Amino acid sequence: MLKLQRPLTMYVARHSWASAAKAKNVPLSVISEGMGHDSEATTQIYLASLETSVVDKANKMILGLL
Repeated sequence: MLKLQRPLTMYVARHSWASAAKAKNVPLSVISEGMGHDSEATTQIYLASLETSVVDKANKMILGLL
C-alpha cells in the first residue's frame, strides 16, 4: 500500500530507529538498550556502519546530479 522502494524488514526498522536516535543525540546507552545489545561496544560498531551508509547515500545522490 505504501509503495516503498525497500521492503520494510525488522533490520530496516532498527536501522531507521538507531539513525533517528543518533541524529537526535540520544545517549549511546539508551540506543544500546533500545537495540537490545549486550554492550555499548556493539552499538558503537553498529552506529559506525550507519555513518558509512549515510555517506554512501549522500555520495550516490551527488553523483546522480552530475
